[in-house]
Amino acid sequence: MQRKVLLVDDDCYILSSYQRLLRKKYMLVTAESAREGIAAINSQGPFAVVISDFRMPEMDGVEFLSIVRKLSPDTVRIMLSGQADMEVAIEAVNQGNIFRFLNKPCPVDLFLTSVNAAIEQYELLLAERELLDNTLKGTIRVLIDILSMVSPLAFKQASRLPQMARKVAARLKVERLWEIELAAMLSQIGCVTIPVEILKKRERGVALSESEYEMFLAHPQQGKTLLAKIPRLEHIAEAIGDQLKRFDENNDNMALTGKGISMLGSILKVVLDLDSLLLTGKNSLEALEVMRSNYEWYDPNVFAALEAELMNVQEGFLVKTIGLRDIVSGMITAESIKDDKGVDLIPGDSEISDVLHMRLLNFAKFTNIKEPIKILEPVKMAKPDI
Repeated sequence: MQRKVLLVDDDCYILSSYQRLLRKKYMLVTAESAREGIAAINSQGPFAVVISDFRMPEMDGVEFLSIVRKLSPDTVRIMLSGQADMEVAIEAVNQGNIFRFLNKPCPVDLFLTSVNAAIEQYELLLAERELLDNTLKGTIRVLIDILSMVSPLAFKQASRLPQMARKVAARLKVERLWEIELAAMLSQIGCVTIPVEILKKRERGVALSESEYEMFLAHPQQGKTLLAKIPRLEHIAEAIGDQLKRFDENNDNMALTGKGISMLGSILKVVLDLDSLLLTGKNSLEALEVMRSNYEWYDPNVFAALEAELMNVQEGFLVKTIGLRDIVSGMITAESIKDDKGVDLIPGDSEISDVLHMRLLNFAKFTNIKEPIKILEPVKMAKPDI
C-alpha cells in the first residue's frame, strides 16, 4: 500500500523537485503555504509524512507542524530549512515533535533516507496502536464480563454511571472523554473481591458492620491494582483508586481522602454520590440539595459542572456559588436571586448590569437576601491528568 506524503513549500520549483524524487514510491500531495497544507490535511488526510519548509509567508514551519501534530498526531513530521540555525532546530523539535530536521540544500541520499525512515516510523506507530487497541478492547471486554458474572449488582451500578460522567467531563472540557467513560464502566471492578451479601446490603441502605464497611472501602484500591499495569489504563486506574476520596480531608491511613485526587477521580466521586442518592428515591434536584449540604467533599469545579448539568444550564458554563458581596456587574445568574421570604428580586439567566447591581445592594439594606447566590461562569479547559 502506497503511503501519502504531504509536501509544503512556498517555492514551486522545490516542490517539483520533491515530486520527481518521491512520486514513484509514494502518493504525493503538494501545498504552497501552511494554510493550503492544513486544508489538505483536513480534506485528504491522514498523511504518513508531512515535509515542510521553515521559512514561509503568514505561518512558519514550526507553527505549521505544531498544528499538524494536533490535527494528526500519528503523522511523522520533517522540516527543511535554509537557515543553519540551532535555535530553529530546537524550537522545531520542542513545539512540533519533529522526526528529522534537515538543512537546505539537502543531499538527495539523505533526503530519501529520511523520508523512508519517517514512513517506517509511521508504520511502526500504526502497528503498535492497532496491537494496543485490540489488546485493550479485549481486556476491557473480559473485565466487564467478569464483573457482570461475579457481581451483577456492581455491574448494574457501573452501567448507570458513564452517561452522567461523560456529561460532567464534557462541561469541564476534559480532552479524553473516553477515559472518564471507561473509568465509570470499570469503577466497580474491585467489587469482585467483595461478598455479594455486602453489596446487597449496601444497595438496600442497610448499615454495614465495621468489618464489612472496611471491606467495601477497600474496593477502589483493589480495582486500581487490577488495572494499573494494563497499557493506557494508568489514568483510569488512578481515577478508580480515587473514587471515594473527599476533597476536604487528608487521611493517608484510610487512603480515602485528600486534595491531590485526579480530575477523573473527582468526577467519579460526584456521579457515584449522585447515583447513590437517586437509588433512595430522590429526584436529581433533591439529590443535588443533599450533596450541596456536603459541598466541601467535592472538587468545586467538578461539583459546579454537575450542578450545571442537572439544572440544564447551557453548554459552556458552570454554576458557581458566591456571596452577595462578591457579585459584580457582568455576572449571569444561574437561578433567581430571592429575599428571605422567597420573593424573586432578579430572575435566573439574567446579566447583572450596573443598574441591577445597585438595585440589589439597595435591597440588601432593607431586607435579607438569600445566600449563597448562584451565578454562571464560562468553562475553562480542564488540565489533563498527568
